[in-house]
Amino acid sequence: MSFLSPLLLLGLGTIAVPVLVHLIQRERKRVIEFPSLMFVQKIPYQSVRRRRIRHWALLLMRAAAIALIVAAFARPFLPARAAAALAATGGTREVVILLDQSASMGYGDRWQRARDEASKVVDSLGGADKATLVLFGRNAEENIRATEDKGRLQSAIRAAKLTAVGTRFGPALKLAESILSRSTLQRKEAVLISDFQKTGWTGTEDVHFSETMSLTPVSVATEAVSNIAVPSVTFARSSFSNQERITVTAGVANKSAAAATNVPVSLEIDGQVIETLPANIGANASTSVSFSPFTLSSPSAHGVVKAGNDPLPIDNTFDFVVTPSQSVSVLVVDGGAPNSSFYLSKALAIGTTPAFNVEVVPASRVTPLMLERRSAVILNDTGLPSGLAGGALEQFVKNGGGLLVAVGEHTNWPPNETALLPGQLGSVVDRMDGRGATVGFRDYSHPVFEVFKAPRSGDFSAARVLRYRALQALPDARVLARYDDGGVAVAERRVGAGRVLLLTTTLDDSWNDLELKPVYLPLVHQMARYLAQYEQSSSWSTVGQVVDLATLLKSKADRVIVSPDGERRTVYANEPSILELNEHGAYEIRSASMPSARPDRIAVNLDPAESDLSPMDASELVASATGRATQAATAVEGPAALSPEDAEKRQNLWWYLLLGGVALLVAELVVANRLSQNERFT
Repeated sequence: MSFLSPLLLLGLGTIAVPVLVHLIQRERKRVIEFPSLMFVQKIPYQSVRRRRIRHWALLLMRAAAIALIVAAFARPFLPARAAAALAATGGTREVVILLDQSASMGYGDRWQRARDEASKVVDSLGGADKATLVLFGRNAEENIRATEDKGRLQSAIRAAKLTAVGTRFGPALKLAESILSRSTLQRKEAVLISDFQKTGWTGTEDVHFSETMSLTPVSVATEAVSNIAVPSVTFARSSFSNQERITVTAGVANKSAAAATNVPVSLEIDGQVIETLPANIGANASTSVSFSPFTLSSPSAHGVVKAGNDPLPIDNTFDFVVTPSQSVSVLVVDGGAPNSSFYLSKALAIGTTPAFNVEVVPASRVTPLMLERRSAVILNDTGLPSGLAGGALEQFVKNGGGLLVAVGEHTNWPPNETALLPGQLGSVVDRMDGRGATVGFRDYSHPVFEVFKAPRSGDFSAARVLRYRALQALPDARVLARYDDGGVAVAERRVGAGRVLLLTTTLDDSWNDLELKPVYLPLVHQMARYLAQYEQSSSWSTVGQVVDLATLLKSKADRVIVSPDGERRTVYANEPSILELNEHGAYEIRSASMPSARPDRIAVNLDPAESDLSPMDASELVASATGRATQAATAVEGPAALSPEDAEKRQNLWWYLLLGGVALLVAELVVANRLSQNERFT
């Protein structure tokens, strides 16, 4: 038996009171008048019997009454029978155990402590109680559905494993709410066991526990944490002796209140350590570490940056896959005027992501063979070259190629070849009188102008357009930009799998001064990227993302996927090829027919938000989910589902003890009166 207020047991010392009363009590006798006492010796009556207890039953009744009353005020309860008492007084329970298995629970011994707390909840279940085990991280799922079998629940808790996913409380609480709402049992409780990571709760989650449901938080968070994380890496590319060299710069963050000094940060490429450098990081700060350049000798290299050693090792490493830079082949066709493509070729030569492989050819020398292996063609102030007439250029676009037509003085287009253009070209609009036209409207939802959406990301108002060609856009064309007078500046049309852009002014300085403005270079780059349908291959992904292997591998064949933990599975060519990335590390994708060939790799890293171990106040989460404030416990002594206060409150043993004590006092009063009357007449 345990007591809620054990110090009140000191009141048992009052049992000495009836003992003393029985020892010193003087018994009153009848006074008999006597004529003379001069010859009678005086003997004190009390000295004969005051040290002798005559009524033991009466003494025991008084002492027992005091003991019962004192014990009642000490609030006793039976921990081992708390669940049975609950069943007797409050009915059977439906319990949902929400066990957080997100990556942050891997800090120190949090995961083991969390499983221990979940086991305590199971131990507290009564014979008719039911429990559901829900494992959650970014999402939530029922691991064991409502059951009375404690053995199955304990086995499931022991078998549960940590994951690399982020923390989200919303899905878990919504699932618990759904489970409890369907229950027909009398008491409905959810127990949330987590480190209560602050990033896992925004407060906007649509969770509303009803009045019949309770939510008990059990936190396994620690007050002080020390965590070093590598949230990102960047690459810089250069060329030396016709070989590409890569410089890796890693970001390193210190997620603790104490500065970290001489933290070793290393770079590994394909399992070989390239370099290790020390880093000093201030409290709750970050820094960057740049490694020496290395030569990329393979088409795909797996790299790992490691920093420090702390109780959360999963975010101390950052995986990436680095591949040779991809170039976009662009054919520029001009009318042969001197320097007409000077600004254009210089702007494209500066590009690095991607690098543009530019070839400038006069219109008179263009042949259909020049379209092979090209991603985009730019007709710069020239008509349709005769070498590309007859459907050759149209077929190139339909097959996925890109075409940019920059209209100028030498632009002419045969009437029978206008199917590629997004509209009908009109006459030249002269705006030389005054300050010229400016580009007003821009469609920021389009990839070409999306990069200029942010403030101060590009000033088109500074560019002056002195001349441009009028354009009557077709119904299926999309106008991307207009001049201040409403004239079309840029229009697009889709032809087959390809894209066609038409700029109604030149890309040199003959009709405008756009090439002299800062927006010229990013505008040309965006147009070339968009027309070439260029997508930079990602060097890494984040845990929880989904990839389409068919798009990634660009081939339909049987593949063997090896996850970071070594699990292998085969994806057949006729099966859906969606792969969910749920582990931290590098996935290897091998050909089933050529298992010894070099594999493709997908590097997967932890969500950087998961490295922030700052805890939230659990009572705030409970209040938000239930609409009722509650006390958040950092640990649970005894059964996790019943605190000592709850166990005592549900058993109410004090009430029976108090009634017993009062009953004894009444009985003692009756017995004492009868004994007194009997002795008075004896």
